[in-house]
Amino acid sequence: AIEALANAAANAVGMDALGALGETANKYDAYTDDGGLKFTTVETSEYCGLTGRCCCRPNHKLQLHVYQGGNEVLYLDRGCKAGQCFSCHECCRQEMKVHMGPGQGEVIAHIMEPQFGGGLSPTLQVMDRDGNDVATIKANATCCIGGICCDHTFQVQDPQGNSMGKIVKERPDGLGQFAKELVSDADVFTMDVPRELEPKKKAAMLSALHLIDYWLFENEGDVKVDFVNGECSFKCCDLYCFGCVCPCALACGGGSDGDGGNNNF
Repeated sequence: AIEALANAAANAVGMDALGALGETANKYDAYTDDGGLKFTTVETSEYCGLTGRCCCRPNHKLQLHVYQGGNEVLYLDRGCKAGQCFSCHECCRQEMKVHMGPGQGEVIAHIMEPQFGGGLSPTLQVMDRDGNDVATIKANATCCIGGICCDHTFQVQDPQGNSMGKIVKERPDGLGQFAKELVSDADVFTMDVPRELEPKKKAAMLSALHLIDYWLFENEGDVKVDFVNGECSFKCCDLYCFGCVCPCALACGGGSDGDGGNNNF
């Protein structure tokens, strides 16, 4: 609700930066396929500061605490990264370390965007604590990712190319969910994994799901309405190339040539 109000105020006066003032820490609930609550994940991060939410969202520094039955079972740590640039250096490549909980315990996995981000398809590499490859997570998309009108699937494969499951960003189910995603950071994901998969690998995949959300879907379906200048825009998707994520939006209004407005991409 705070984010929606801040975005509405920012849109009303045509100052996008004001929307960041309402950025709150994320919270996730994970359910099993029978509807039972399995995990709750809570973000801790600075609001202000050079790497805080207000200045650097969605690439800000953060920690995620994963709870099961009130006990912290995983601790996920992501540093601040330079967003919307080619992934040629470590400062531009998405990264997350997965620790056993509670607190910053044993490292069980390391997730990192490969150099140049997998080319034209968003890609993450999952490694164990010793740096050995565990899995590759790659989007079933080329050049274009995001958008709230369709599902987005990420295939997970082991080093031999065998399937280990998939992560799916679900499209909104009904008008209520559609409206919620337009005015907030709310998203729905599903993760399919074999029941016999090792618990540490399941933990790594769950962690990668969270990283994908921050990386690619935090500003999905962004709507801006500038009442002062009579303009509005809707983010359709993101264009992706070698790690660079560039939003593609449809804009209308604000015309000054007497024809009542214009349409731009």
